[in-house]
Amino acid sequence: MKNKNLISLTVALAFVLLAMTGILLFVKQKAHFIEMTHTIFGLLFIGFAIFHILNNWDSIKAYSKDRKSGSIKKELVVASLITGIILVLSVTEVLEPVAEFGRIFASGAKRPQTVNFAEKKTLDSTKGHAVVLLLQKGKEGSMAGVSVEVADTTGKVLETLLAADKEMKGPPANLLLQTKIASAAPFDLILTFTQEGKSNKVSRRVQSMDAGVLSLEKQEGLIERAYLEIQ
Repeated sequence: MKNKNLISLTVALAFVLLAMTGILLFVKQKAHFIEMTHTIFGLLFIGFAIFHILNNWDSIKAYSKDRKSGSIKKELVVASLITGIILVLSVTEVLEPVAEFGRIFASGAKRPQTVNFAEKKTLDSTKGHAVVLLLQKGKEGSMAGVSVEVADTTGKVLETLLAADKEMKGPPANLLLQTKIASAAPFDLILTFTQEGKSNKVSRRVQSMDAGVLSLEKQEGLIERAYLEIQ
């Protein structure tokens, strides 16, 4: 058995498997066994490719340099330029659209999104009706900080239930606020969404403080859903 033949055939078969798993990864079929197979055969390909290069070093030198003059052939220059350009474009993510193009062949099933809420508690030592406000923000308000106020029907602010957190780190989460409201109904619940110095206010009228759950109207882009539980 000839080592040269063994190495060449192993490199060829490893390349075929790398190509197959590479295509599967390109179309976003990222099952663990596919990624593992691609990695293992990638390492095998590298190992045997080194021996293949050593066995064919004279031929590679002949491709790269002219035997008579010793000058570098233009084929080596062009190959190096192509490889270098593609490497730079890949590292700088310019070719990301190409790498992500295979996503159109992936399964259309969407994974359920996890909705996280930041639990806050305010005014627990004051008198008033205990309430719980659940607020899931919309796309436009997803990165905005939120403050919550109570105002009378003329717009005068009576209570601040939650002030915007100026020292908050990371993206603001949705809100689950436990607090107390001392004002008598009817009143307006004022939600202020603040992002990059810009504020958007949303007002929702509360007509009664009878125990129960009140669904607050959705606001396109800012409020995906909101409920006020009066205890």
